[in-house]
Amino acid sequence: MKEKFAIILSEILENTITPENIPEDVDLISYFEITSLNMIYLMLEIENVFDVEVNLEEVDVKTFFTYKSIKEFIEREQS
Repeated sequence: MKEKFAIILSEILENTITPENIPEDVDLISYFEITSLNMIYLMLEIENVFDVEVNLEEVDVKTFFTYKSIKEFIEREQS
């Protein structure tokens, strides 16, 4: 899962990001300087790549702050 996530981030940020470069519990927005537009693209790509639905009315925005919380969201939605 982390490899796919790294590919998504690399494409959105137009920068090479490896799974090893993604900390589990760090605020990704600050760490990678993700803009609000990047965040929208990130959510869309998570939907496409992991075949989940991000319903903004039901999902807490904090879900997308760390890789760990994103991973937990994806696992929960896929089960």
